[in-house]
Amino acid sequence: MKSKMNSLRKNRFLKNVAVLTGGTAVAQVLLPFLFMPILGRIYGPDVRGVYGVYVVITNITQQIACFRYDYAIVVADNDKEAGGAFVLSASFAVMFSLALSLFMWPFLPPLARCFNLTGDAAKTLWMIPLTTLICGLTTALNYFNVRYEKYKVISASNIIRVSVMLATQIVLGYLGASYWGMIVGQFLSYFFGNFRMMMTLKGRIHRSMFSLSFLKRIARKNASFPKYMLPSAVVNSLSQSMMGIFIPMQYGQTMNGYYSQINTLLGQPLILVSNAVSQVFLRGASTDRHDGKKLSKTFTTVTKWLAILSIFPFGFLLLFGDPVIPWFLGPKWGPVPDYLKYLIPLFMVRFIVNPVTNSAIALGRQKAVMVWQFFLLFTVAVPSLLTFVIPMSFEQYLMAASLPMAGAYYIFYRFCRTIVKNAK
Repeated sequence: MKSKMNSLRKNRFLKNVAVLTGGTAVAQVLLPFLFMPILGRIYGPDVRGVYGVYVVITNITQQIACFRYDYAIVVADNDKEAGGAFVLSASFAVMFSLALSLFMWPFLPPLARCFNLTGDAAKTLWMIPLTTLICGLTTALNYFNVRYEKYKVISASNIIRVSVMLATQIVLGYLGASYWGMIVGQFLSYFFGNFRMMMTLKGRIHRSMFSLSFLKRIARKNASFPKYMLPSAVVNSLSQSMMGIFIPMQYGQTMNGYYSQINTLLGQPLILVSNAVSQVFLRGASTDRHDGKKLSKTFTTVTKWLAILSIFPFGFLLLFGDPVIPWFLGPKWGPVPDYLKYLIPLFMVRFIVNPVTNSAIALGRQKAVMVWQFFLLFTVAVPSLLTFVIPMSFEQYLMAASLPMAGAYYIFYRFCRTIVKNAK
């Protein structure tokens, strides 16, 4: 046992995961958990439903912002190319956000009606281009810090971001800002959180990296990322957001508020911890992609520990969610435990599988990732579209949409395990 513990302490991969997930756990799990009873009593299901629409749309648009050149920052052959990939990512984020603003101008009223947003709530859609820009820059900065293994910086940024968001949402909520309080809090959190990560740029970004000819060369060299990973990322975001898109359309803002609260309570914190592991795994897999034995060992270890870690939160909520959640969040959230049970299989499988799917990216299987993401979208789009022709209760829809997605994640996990074992 002593020998095993010493081996774990010397494992650089596990150390990096511990640093990044430690900061993520504090920022995305502990702090929101402590203040969730306050937010749950300030913002009701209808308000959270409007906020949920804003979150769902920005989750999709931010995937496009950098055109996936942010991945090129991590896997670049040298630091100069990594800097060029960062400049390229940030430039695309600015251009895409401006284009999105111009596109939304004539289509804002029909888009608002589509999501059942009326009156002042429709104006919240104007925050989407601004949030897309700030999230795109956050992604580029995040991967730049991953490149230089500045995991403590990322953790500190996560803590700053969540602290600003919670403080702003609570203060504006008590002042009666309604859904604007939640949206402005989210935007400001990314704005202030980025300052800490920007310090890593000092001395690493040079004027030569802004040369148009240099950026064109970087873009051509990493063309596989926008070609394969961009469609894959958009489709993946669509598949994860599909339920949040159809619920306000078919079941109204109140039900969307319940679903959004479930994501806040369970989905987002676990996914963010999973993503923290994913970032470290991508860096490690990129380094070890020519050492199949080492990569396979890391793949198995990460899967095992994520599976063990997932048992505690999911098991607790499954057994004790009915009495605990309404007491914790407030009486308005009484139906949440019933709906949560239908989503637990999906959240659990996604938490375990998401990080290790980066093994396919590191091994150059971007096309396979893209094909799988389209299959994943298909599994959730079919039951969602069927709600327009076949009447379904809210519970039936949750089950019909989540179980096929869980199966799709498991299928791709088997594929990743196979290519890792065969890596040379």
